[in-house]
Amino acid sequence: MTNGRSPDPRLRFDPEALRLEDFPRSFFRRDTAAVARGILGSWIARRHEGAWYGARIVETEAYLGVGDPAAHSWRGRRTPRVEPMYMDGGHLYVFLVYGVHHCANVVTRAAGVPEAVLLRGAEGPPGAPAKLLRGPGRLCAALGVTTASSGADLLSGGCIRLFRARRGGGRVEAGVSRRIGVDYAGDAASWPLRFFDKGSPAVSGPAGLNRAV
Repeated sequence: MTNGRSPDPRLRFDPEALRLEDFPRSFFRRDTAAVARGILGSWIARRHEGAWYGARIVETEAYLGVGDPAAHSWRGRRTPRVEPMYMDGGHLYVFLVYGVHHCANVVTRAAGVPEAVLLRGAEGPPGAPAKLLRGPGRLCAALGVTTASSGADLLSGGCIRLFRARRGGGRVEAGVSRRIGVDYAGDAASWPLRFFDKGSPAVSGPAGLNRAV
C-alpha cells in the first residue's frame, strides 16, 4: 500500500514522549456516536521515512450506515469506494470530494456493519499553525493521507495509526451539534452527531454551531 503524499514537517512528534498508546479493537466496535465522542483528544498519526507526524483530534462526525441518508452506505450501498466501511472497526475509510479533497474516516462497529466517524479537524503539535488541520480536507492534506490508504488497519502497527493518551490524560470538554454539509439528508441533517472540543481553535464550522451543548 502506498504511503501517499509527504506530511507537513510541522506535524512531526514523538508518541512515546506524549505517553500515547494504541486503542483496543473493542473500542471501535461500539456504538458509532460513542466512538465519535470518545476519540476527541486522541491522535491520528502517520509514520513517514522513519518519523512520526500527527495531530490531536478535536472534531468528529458520526455516520450511521444503512439507515442514515447522510452516510455513503445508506440503504446498503456497496461500491469499491465504500467497501472499507464494511470492514471491522478500527480501519480507515478515505474518500475524495470534488476530485480534490481527501476525507479520512474511522470505521466502527463489527465487520459488515458499514458505519464510520469522519475526522473533521485536528490540532498539530506545539508550533503548528492552529488552523493547519481545520476541516477534513485540510486534515488529510497536512498529514498526506489519500485514498491510497483507504482500507488500512489503524490498529495493526502500520504507517497510519490512532493513539490515545494513557489513563488519566486526553480528556476534553465536548460540544455536540448537528452535522455540517448534509442538508440533502432530510431529517437526518439535524441529528446531533457532530462532536467537538470546545476549547480548540482548530474546530471548523459556523461559530453558532461551536457554541452548541
